[in-house]
Amino acid sequence: MKHLFKSLAAAALAFAASATFASPAYLITHNKTNVESNAYVAGVPSPHPTRANADGKVSWLAVRLACNGHVNKEGRCAAVIKMATDTASPVDLGTVSVHVDTGDIIPKQISGNGYTLTVNGPGEATLTKN
Repeated sequence: MKHLFKSLAAAALAFAASATFASPAYLITHNKTNVESNAYVAGVPSPHPTRANADGKVSWLAVRLACNGHVNKEGRCAAVIKMATDTASPVDLGTVSVHVDTGDIIPKQISGNGYTLTVNGPGEATLTKN
């Protein structure tokens, strides 16, 4: 009985630990601006830009695929966030680093060219106009 309890406790702990470090199901972007936004990994734009005044939802598997070959030793992938990507003159908001296993995005807030990205949680951010 004591062995069974230890086994169940170990299994519960392993499950809790894996749930704690699990990647999000989606990368969610809340674009509260009047322009389209997009992320660029190694100069390549995402095929899923976020429309103006809309919420974008991209499968985390797509994020991992975009980052394939561009993940540093800390498990992070850099992405340049651009605004007004549906115009002839897109502008850089800044660069974020996404942990491909946990969804952690750093820095937690960046501003550039009149726009701000604020991280809401793992794999989720909001874009606003300053």
